[in-house]
Amino acid sequence: TMLAQRCSSVVSTTRAVVSASGARSGGARTGFKPARVPSRTPERVDLFSLGNSHSLSADLSRRGQRVTTGVGPRFDAVVSRPPATDGVGMDHVLFVEIGMGADQHGQDATKAAVRACRNAIEFNSIPSIRQIVPGGYDNMKLHIQIGVPKGAELDMDKIRRVFPYGQICEPIEIVEGGLLARSGIKIPEMGDKTDEFVIAVAAITIGY
Repeated sequence: TMLAQRCSSVVSTTRAVVSASGARSGGARTGFKPARVPSRTPERVDLFSLGNSHSLSADLSRRGQRVTTGVGPRFDAVVSRPPATDGVGMDHVLFVEIGMGADQHGQDATKAAVRACRNAIEFNSIPSIRQIVPGGYDNMKLHIQIGVPKGAELDMDKIRRVFPYGQICEPIEIVEGGLLARSGIKIPEMGDKTDEFVIAVAAITIGY
């Protein structure tokens, strides 16, 4: 058929071009050669060796240096400070949960802070706490840090009631942070004195 004839013609033309190319190059075969990537062999560090003197938490003399962690093909990490246990009321930090909350009307910083704390803890499941923490949930410790706009007043008891178990490390740390934005509308019926939108953030450190 006409289609078969065209395909045959294309194949013949391709063979002729390849043969001519080989003749010009002295008959040497050509092929694809991938680009060579310069090898990098930075010092390897085991992130998961808690007792290793080269762990990120122990090797304080190399802060700020970039190293290869050895996790996966090649990942870089910057040696930083050791796990933050000083000042949080616990010897072992397991993880930190982050949350955000807001009160759009009424300028209630407590409501925003409560929502931030709930946002931090409500989307986590920790079924192995009893195996990880000696004494289980009763001995689990919580360090609560909340950032709210300057001048905000908070009801600390309402914040404490957010956490159903664990020992709260007192005092709860309140710092200037969050955001005082504009909602764009003032509704006196909802308690608004201004159109300010109060936003709070929370960091909940879990450990024992």
